[in-house]
Amino acid sequence: MPPVRPPFDDRSDVAAVVYGGTDDPDRLLSGFLLDLQTQGIDAVGIVQVRREAPVEGRAAHGFRLLSGQGSPSPDEDPGGEALADIGRRLAVLVEGRPDIVVLNRFGWQELNGSGLLDVLQLAMLRELPAVIAVPEALFPHWLELANGLTVRLPCDRAALDRWWVSLWRAQPGGRPPTACERDK
Repeated sequence: MPPVRPPFDDRSDVAAVVYGGTDDPDRLLSGFLLDLQTQGIDAVGIVQVRREAPVEGRAAHGFRLLSGQGSPSPDEDPGGEALADIGRRLAVLVEGRPDIVVLNRFGWQELNGSGLLDVLQLAMLRELPAVIAVPEALFPHWLELANGLTVRLPCDRAALDRWWVSLWRAQPGGRPPTACERDK
């Protein structure tokens, strides 16, 4: 399968939460997504969860699909098959045109054109805002993938909330302005 290359353009509302070694992007994105759902916003996404005491033979972290439709999915092991399965389930939710899509990481799979890039691509084709955690070390690669058309946010809730609120300021025609429209 050829590498996925999402169609970043001037209408893209994609934020990269850039994090370093002392940051906790998992907690930030989980809290953000769950708070939006509590407010009645149709927010969907995949978050990474760390296990306090990993079970023998299982990784110290897994993935959780948060759909706003009842209970979160059970934690899934982080292997390629589990990520692919949870990505397919998220893609079905993205087809329903939620208000925002949250993705847990831009990591080595995404760097190689796979992972959750197909879900990001689908969100972008539907002109949905998306947020993804990007490690500081991979940000230059993310920026190259995005053709520079992304918003860089610190791993900070206030910054993430400001970005989100800025998308919903009244715009002629009733749609939120894109990042490029706001920054011109």
